[in-house]
Amino acid sequence: MLLFVAPDGQAAVAGLMADISLEQLRRIGGAGFIDLGDQHGLRGAVLRSGTVFQVFYATPDGSRTIPGVMWDAAGRNLTREHVSGVPGAIPTVTIGDVPPPQAPNTAPASGSPPGRPAQPAAAPPPAPRADRAVGNQTYAGMVGDPAAPELRMFIDPQCGYSVQALQRLQPLVAGGRVRLSVIPVAILDRQNGGASTRATLAMLSRPAGDMVTAWSRNGLTGPPSTEAAGRLQANMEAAAAIGLRGTPTFLWRQADGSEGRQDGLPNDVAALVGAVAGH
Repeated sequence: MLLFVAPDGQAAVAGLMADISLEQLRRIGGAGFIDLGDQHGLRGAVLRSGTVFQVFYATPDGSRTIPGVMWDAAGRNLTREHVSGVPGAIPTVTIGDVPPPQAPNTAPASGSPPGRPAQPAAAPPPAPRADRAVGNQTYAGMVGDPAAPELRMFIDPQCGYSVQALQRLQPLVAGGRVRLSVIPVAILDRQNGGASTRATLAMLSRPAGDMVTAWSRNGLTGPPSTEAAGRLQANMEAAAAIGLRGTPTFLWRQADGSEGRQDGLPNDVAALVGAVAGH
């Protein structure tokens, strides 16, 4: 991967520099050119044609542009934040109807004595822990020693960063340091013409013990099983419940009982596994 480090040194763009200026992009794009402003010393822009778009970052002098994705030192996808205000730029999945939140009822109850405030409504029960909700709700592929600490990883099978994360974790899984629970979701369909959903359904059609092996060996072929669609819906609902922003995303239970989370490809997987193990 070729990285262009931003002028402030706090981020980098993954992509090959193109011999086209920001002004040329502006003329080519016309109404489809969207200026994202300064991003860590680089000028961001979106070139859009219908439902297809590409993000560019211009060099400080504007003479060249880099079509690619900006990441910070923690592996966080900054481009998703930069384009969050562009309608349709980030794939969104809506499952079912979500009713609007109801304002708490503070008016006096019918028949209450004048001047006496109504009793506040009972507090809602505490929300279930995200890691427990994910564990109970999702269909995941499992690899590693069942006695090892569990690390849950949301992936899109077509996401290159998810593939890299698995490759980096495999030696630690094989060494018995962590048990990996891989939860497939489909979030990249807009970019790959529906290939993410097809691959995810194929992955979810396999037994839990075979899912990760099939994914790692490019074996996600064949028609989906009758259970696959329901499993995908459950995984997507879990992704929405935790506010999934991209893949890979990691969840685990820390030694003190709190929830740990890592968004994006970690720089140091050994440190991540150490955190899961409580070291």
